Amino acid sequence: MKILICAYACIPGQGREEGRGWNCPWHLAEIGHEVWVMTTAELMVKIEQVLASHPKPKLHFISVDHPAWMKRYEPHINNKFWGILRYLAWQRQAYDAAQQLDKEHGFDVVHHLTMASLQGGSWLWRLNKPFIFGPAGGGQVAPTAFKEYFLASWSAEAMRTFVYQRLIFLIPSLRKTFSHTDLVLVTNQDTAKLAQRFGARRVELFLDGGLPDEYFPQTPPTRTASQELRLLWVGKVIPRKALLLTLEALSKVNSLIPFKLTILGSGSLDHYVPGWIKEFSLEGKVECRGHVPWTEVKNAYLENDVFIFTSLRDSFGAQLLEAMSQALPVVTLDHHGAQDFIPNGAGIKVPVTNPAETISALAQAVEYMYGNPKERLEMGRIGYEFAKTQTWSKKALKISMYYQEVLPVSKQY
Repeated sequence: MKILICAYACIPGQGREEGRGWNCPWHLAEIGHEVWVMTTAELMVKIEQVLASHPKPKLHFISVDHPAWMKRYEPHINNKFWGILRYLAWQRQAYDAAQQLDKEHGFDVVHHLTMASLQGGSWLWRLNKPFIFGPAGGGQVAPTAFKEYFLASWSAEAMRTFVYQRLIFLIPSLRKTFSHTDLVLVTNQDTAKLAQRFGARRVELFLDGGLPDEYFPQTPPTRTASQELRLLWVGKVIPRKALLLTLEALSKVNSLIPFKLTILGSGSLDHYVPGWIKEFSLEGKVECRGHVPWTEVKNAYLENDVFIFTSLRDSFGAQLLEAMSQALPVVTLDHHGAQDFIPNGAGIKVPVTNPAETISALAQAVEYMYGNPKERLEMGRIGYEFAKTQTWSKKALKISMYYQEVLPVSKQY
């Protein structure tokens, strides 16, 4: 089968969206499909370096540059809205390239893989080929009851919610994208409902994260015993990731329970963290290690007892999958992608109601984890077994099945 993939985010050796843009095409080519991938010009250096040492004859990368006029202004502009405009302009360039590629190769299926955001839509449905979009997120919104945890950025978050709940449906190009898509893959039920309101004919839940087969230990690892409960938090220190919520919850944990929280990540709220630690009397109980490479985070998953994830808005949270791959039980909020995908037995999912109740439930979850080490082992095993179903090779097989399903009967292989 000849496949054309749009992968704006595509970097070898990375996790999350960049990893999806690289790994899915790679494994689709291994299955035997002939795959063409359109990506940005600036990513081609790394891609070509890998292909030089690991050639893949059925995998072809096509460099699509941003418009020349954007390059002239880019050194002087650096904000989120410029990034969105840059992506939309690149999409138009990619469509032009796709038309020429299709004339040369005659694709069977077209797949907009990354960036698959609801607000961005896609131009590629215009090729009039069987078309898949996603996996996409973005339909989830932050709970208003927790607006204080966004600090000064709540107004921007509230505006985003308003756009997604009201204004986004006024964009004709998005309705055209989804009404002309044969299959929309989404990372949570919130996004599924939005896609259906846009007129999507078929919507399927599909976890956007994945991991290489070699990332997993052969069996669920065991951890060295410790007198204190070792907690791990991984992510960007930005408002929606809600590190503040985690710290406040830990301040409510029974004072007789010894614990140590390790924070991996950095972001716009870094300068607040020392004050929060002091405010909640957590001195000596929290270690901030800042940003570390993705490949090194794995060691932290092995060195801790529980992973805690309190993001107030996330499609899913790739860190959850990474933690479960190392048999690390999780404590997380019971909403968005975490609600839809994490097995109930893999940890404790805390209801998102109001701050007081949720903080109390998070604290109780930590206390339970401390008092039940055997249950932690079983949670870790369940999470590990689930994560094993989410390797890039298995996800490529599933995507290949979707390709077969959207083909006209006369062209099915």
